[in-house]
Amino acid sequence: MIYIGDFVEWRDQRQYPGLRGIVTNMQQSEPEDLPKIFVHWDYPDIGPCWEEEYTLRIISAITKDIK
Repeated sequence: MIYIGDFVEWRDQRQYPGLRGIVTNMQQSEPEDLPKIFVHWDYPDIGPCWEEEYTLRIISAITKDIK
């Protein structure tokens, strides 16, 4: 599970190698829906944006809950 404050990377590193960022917000429409995750990327050409959880991998978790 990804939380606000986690350091994440883009799961598919082929398109943007080294793409990493910090999770700063999350939204969930319905309890059964996967949350939308707002990431501030450290890549110069990509601004902060909403992502799906399945597109991200945790590098460093604020909760120390890496699985």
